[in-house]
Amino acid sequence: MSQKPEAKRASRLIGWIGWAGLDAIGRLALLTGSTIIFSRLLTPRDFGITALVLTIVAVAAVFVGTPFEEALAQRRHLRLMHLRAALGASWMIGAVLLGLSFAGGQVLAERYGEPEVRHLLPVAMASIFFSGHSDIVTALARRLRKFNDVAYATLLGHVIGIALALVLAFLGYGLWALIGQRLLVVVARAAILQWRIGHLILPSLSFSHVGELGRFAGISFMARLTDNLTYLAFNNLVQLLYGVSVLGHVNMAMRLIEPIRGAIVATGHNLAFSFFARANKDQGRLRQLADQVVSQSALVTVPVFVGMAAVAPVLLPLVAGPGWDDAIGITVCLSLASAIAVPAGLIYTAFSANARPEMSLLSLVVSFAAVVTVLFGVAGLGPISVGLSRIAGDAVRAAFAIGLPAAALDWSRRQRLKALAPAWMLASVMGVIVAATAALLPIGPLAVRLVALVGLGIAVYAALLSVFGRAMFAMLASYLPRSKVAR
Repeated sequence: MSQKPEAKRASRLIGWIGWAGLDAIGRLALLTGSTIIFSRLLTPRDFGITALVLTIVAVAAVFVGTPFEEALAQRRHLRLMHLRAALGASWMIGAVLLGLSFAGGQVLAERYGEPEVRHLLPVAMASIFFSGHSDIVTALARRLRKFNDVAYATLLGHVIGIALALVLAFLGYGLWALIGQRLLVVVARAAILQWRIGHLILPSLSFSHVGELGRFAGISFMARLTDNLTYLAFNNLVQLLYGVSVLGHVNMAMRLIEPIRGAIVATGHNLAFSFFARANKDQGRLRQLADQVVSQSALVTVPVFVGMAAVAPVLLPLVAGPGWDDAIGITVCLSLASAIAVPAGLIYTAFSANARPEMSLLSLVVSFAAVVTVLFGVAGLGPISVGLSRIAGDAVRAAFAIGLPAAALDWSRRQRLKALAPAWMLASVMGVIVAATAALLPIGPLAVRLVALVGLGIAVYAALLSVFGRAMFAMLASYLPRSKVAR
């Protein structure tokens, strides 16, 4: 009898992961497809301008959603009034930011010498009303463990938003299409998620209920704000050092990496936090869960990013076409940085579940310092310094996660490193083999070469895992057989 609840939980977890995987793969396919089209209709300058605008909007979106989502998701006793008060505060902040964007657009247009910015910024800023609503409804979905609905809304929102943005692009409104893609996706996702959850949330002003969200909301907000300010400062520094066109190459590289990184980070955090939060009163159980989740996630996610780095010289020309050579090296660096930081990020999720979100905030501050130091320190190398700075920042954040005081989570530094090291080592071997093969056999159609290299990477990694990580492989594979037996 005791096996039935465990099998049921495993089956439900597999379902969540399946939907999350479909969401990630679907989003990657949609965004890659749109990038293929946009890159042939627009110039690197266009991508650079939209990168400046959308990064500002991303920072603004933190103010309307982040202070509430994590706090609402982890609060022990949640009432409808907390959700309504959070939405009311979100919309009030959003109205102020939208008003500021009109003046800000004018200032930035003069600062960068790009007159389109004065109109693009206010339109893009309108998306924050819907992103804030979406974050609050997502918090409710997480509490109800409706992860499938979150994945469904996100994927369908991208289908609708990207399709409409492509229509704008074909009609000749290229810059508006890039800006509109974010706005349309956010609006569609918010509406679909609200419908799927089935709980209508209307805004209400109640500062007392907002205040009850307390310390956790403040620190989570500061952590997300620091993360987004890093991207804002990073983009402005790149523009200062190399100009808008190089920033466009950076944006192209990020359009390949960020969709899958964002999907994996969000899905991993939401799922892991759900389990960690229920075990936060039992330090031993929390440490055991964290060790298992981090090690398994690393074995799945690290080879994805290392593989993308290995095939980037083939993938990027296939997606973007000619004229994007500087973006190849940056794509390799962003992929490797993600391989380092993404699995280590779940360590911060464990600390947050243990009511220690400040650990993530501290790591982001240190990471930002590393990004700026390396970006200026190796600027003489040219645009590749952009990618190297991201590797440095993400490596510092991963090292910080491993080196945090063990007493805070009863999880030793050695255990944390041991949870991550096998994936890093095995994926590195696989990446070297695939990259060497790509360099030695630079012939044939790009699509055929890409398929062959991806197949080689999967085969090599599976072989390495079966030899050097059998225990971990058995652990990863154990869920599916148990769910079948339960049926």
